[in-house]
Parts: sequence; structure tokens; C-alpha cells
Amino acid sequence: MTQSLAASAAPRSASWGLCWLEGAGAAILLSSGLLWTELSRTHIDEYHRLLPLTTVARALAIDLVLLSLAAMLLVRALERLTATKEARSPRRRLVLLLWPLWLGLLAARATAGLIVAQVIWWQQVTTGRVFLLLAVLLLIIWLAAPEAYRGAVRFARGAVMLIGFCIFWMVPVLISAGLAHQPWDRAQFVKPLPAAEAPHRRIVWLLFDEMSYDQVFAHRWPGLELPNLDNLRAESTTFSDVEPDGFYTEDVIPSIFLGNPISQVIGTPSGSMLYRPAKTAPWQGFDGNHTLFADAQREGWTSGAVGDYNPYCRILKDQLDFCWMGMPPLPDHFSRNKTTFENVIAPLAANWTRLFERKARLHPAPGPSSVTDLPEVRAGDALINDSQIDLCFVHLPVPHPPGKYDRRTGKLRDGGSYIDNLALSDRILGHMLAEIAASPSAERTTVILSSDHSWRTWLWRHSYGWTHEDEVASDEGHFDPRPMLMVWFPAETAPQTVSRPVPLLSMHDMVERIMHGDIESPRQLEAWAAER
Repeated sequence: MTQSLAASAAPRSASWGLCWLEGAGAAILLSSGLLWTELSRTHIDEYHRLLPLTTVARALAIDLVLLSLAAMLLVRALERLTATKEARSPRRRLVLLLWPLWLGLLAARATAGLIVAQVIWWQQVTTGRVFLLLAVLLLIIWLAAPEAYRGAVRFARGAVMLIGFCIFWMVPVLISAGLAHQPWDRAQFVKPLPAAEAPHRRIVWLLFDEMSYDQVFAHRWPGLELPNLDNLRAESTTFSDVEPDGFYTEDVIPSIFLGNPISQVIGTPSGSMLYRPAKTAPWQGFDGNHTLFADAQREGWTSGAVGDYNPYCRILKDQLDFCWMGMPPLPDHFSRNKTTFENVIAPLAANWTRLFERKARLHPAPGPSSVTDLPEVRAGDALINDSQIDLCFVHLPVPHPPGKYDRRTGKLRDGGSYIDNLALSDRILGHMLAEIAASPSAERTTVILSSDHSWRTWLWRHSYGWTHEDEVASDEGHFDPRPMLMVWFPAETAPQTVSRPVPLLSMHDMVERIMHGDIESPRQLEAWAAER
């Protein structure tokens, strides 16, 4: 009986060619999550990274080939081990478990890559659960139906082999990306400016990513104190029914800059931006000369932008006099500053770090300890304190999930809820308002507070980082679409609320009119809103 079980459980040896294809499929599944985003035809990951990424693309191609060869040898070794005829030996019984472990590892690593690439968002899906699901399923088949075990393993290996055919297009695509011409991004710059002939109006536009009017004012979490938002509201014009322009930062903010709707954004191999105003409309290039900042330039205004995620210093390099952008870091120790060889071994360095992760937790690298230590806040301070810049745009990455603050201790940390992030946003606002008040042009400064979209509960509810407090605060995932919009004029001390619906996209026209001096008071702003 044992001999019959062992014979039926041993998958038949494949040729070297088929083993190589299986190894290529395994390599694709084992590769870094960056591989999935680099292969995207939309080039959206390149659009959101500091360029150039050519050495990274070349390294990914080399890693994929080397990993496929290593996986091929491993598959061949597994075949030899499981092909032994010593059916009754304890070794035989143990080596039969290697196939479920190997296939479970491939499934778990593929899941990890898709999580890094943000293809998988659901917090219920973890690498450990995927590994156990596949490995345990195969083990159950082995124990309950030995005759079917061989077929199950062959089926799983066949699926991996079919994935291996993808290497024939993946490697050429990566090589092509590695040979593409990409600019060397400047993450920040300040252009020399002549002394202003005479002081004039100034606008400081603070955009808090994913801030919800509903959560801030309409249905605030009980006991949540937001004193700076409340104080600003007591002296500002607040729009209580702003209609969203979209639900993704990469679409909404450029659309406000242009004053035209944007339905979708993609990148190009060179890092440029393409967009279309509707799903069926043709693609067109983003032109910085048609933005608010270009209009400011033509009016003799200077302008600056600080922000995360969108490549402001690349797409607006000719229109901005001051710029800082914080782009998402590459995973697995890849870097544009490394050579191709250094990036080839970068995943090994990442895995080495993970092996000693416990030691790293005992001696963590120092991170931001206060609000003023956040890089985007420091950059915003520098922009606000540069009295030569007239139009200041500061895009802040809060209260955008995941949580990064503990409102009970007042300390920055990983974790927390959207409510915690709202408290952090209020602290940052208080700091920014203090910087504005202390600036030489405070008496001439109009402050705009807005958000690009509301809290997207439909996106985050089943994603990583969603907390019980989020569930309760959102009333089990209820989505209120209203983003924030508040405007404070110099010397304004009374509150005003505009309750009629106002499209967020109309902010383009509003900023233009404030810049031109057509809107200088709450009454003029209310009259403008009545025209929308």
C-alpha cells in the first residue's frame, strides 16, 4: 500500500526545456512586486517615481533571468528527490512534502508582489494565509486521495510553466525600459528671483489629501478636538456642499490646475503625463503652460509647489519658481541612485534586512518625532517663509490612510485610524497658520484650505490598515463625497457658509479671480459661488 501511494505521488520527471519554463514561471512569481508595476503599459508607476529608473529596469531583467535559472535547478532537484524508488523509507515520506511547500511558497511570494504593486488591497489576503491554503490543500489531497495527488501537483506545476512563457515578452519590455531616455528629476529646486518692485497680494493654498467635510464638521467623531480647523472656520467662508471632481489624486489636482476635467491619467516611458477628459476621449499631453501657475507667471506672480505623489517638479518645471516633491520610495532597496549591478543585488539586501528585522526593531532608525520633522511640512515652511513667492501650493499627505499618528499620545507612529490622521492634519494646519501669520506678507495673504477628494471608505474599508474606529466613524463604510473647501481673506473675522452646491473644479476659476483681484471679500466670494 505504501509503495503504491509513493509511486502514484511522485510527479514524472520533465525535460530540461520544460523545467526551464517552469523555472521561469517560478521566477516571475518569486520576483519583486516592482516587476509588476514596471511592466504596466500605463507607465503610471514611473510617473509617480523619481526618474530615471533605467538601472532599475535593467536590474529587474537580469534578476528575472538569473532567478529563472536558479528556479530551474531547484525544480530539477525536487524531481530527483521525489523520484527515488525507496518507497518505504522515512526520507521518501518527507520529500513528498516538498512539492506542497514549494508551490505554497510560490503562491505566497506572488501574493506579496501583488500587494507591493497594490494590485491586491484586501487585508484578509496575507502571504501566510495563501501559503497555508495551497500547501494544506495539497497535503489533504495527498492524505485523502493519493491517486489524485500526482495530478494535482502536475496541474499546479503546469500552471507555473504556462506563466513561464511570459518571460519571452517580459524581458524585452524591461530591456526596452532600461534603454529608454528619462530625465534626471530634481526633487526640489529654487530659482533665483529679482527683488520684487512692490508688494502685492499673496495666496497660500493648503490641500489636505482625502479630508472629508463630513468627518471634520458634519459628523465628527465624539471627543475629537480639531481646534485649528474650528478656529479657521470661525473666520472663513466654508463651502458645505462641494461636488467632487474625481476620486484619485493624480486626476483631481491636475484637473484643478488646468480647469478642465480629467477622467484618467497615465505616464509615458519618459515620465510625461497623458490624460483624457472623458473615458472615450483621445489622450492628450499635460501642458504646464495652460495651468494656474502659468497664468500667475503671465500676471507677474511668482509661484511654488510642495507636495507628495504627483511629480510637480517635473510637469511644472518651467512654471514654478520653488518646488519640492516627495515621491514614493522604491521597494526592496532598489534605487535610481544605484548602478545596474547594485540594483541586481538589491533584493538580496532586502531579504537580508528581513532576516534581521527583529534586530532592526530593537534598534530602529530615527524617524520624524514631531509634526515639524515631517519632510513635507519642512518644505511647506520653506515655501511659506519665502516672501518672494506669491502663489504657494502645499499638498499635504494627510489625513490620507493608512494611519500614521496616535492622537492620544500626540506622537507619530505607524498605525492608527483616519480619525487619528484628522487630528494630525489639525496640528499641521495650526503649525502652517502660525508660519503664515509670522511671515512678512501675512497682512496680504489669502488662505485657501481644500482637499482633492473625501474619505474614500469604499476603497479603504477592506484594505490594509482599516480599523474598528474607522468602521464606526464611517457608519459601516458609508461614503460622503464632499471634499473640503474654506477661504480666509486678510482681516476676515466672521464666519460664512456657502451651502449651495459648488463643483470642486471651479476652484480653478476661483483662484484665478482671487489672483486678479476680482474676489477680495466673503461677499464677492458668495456672489461668485451663486454663478456656479
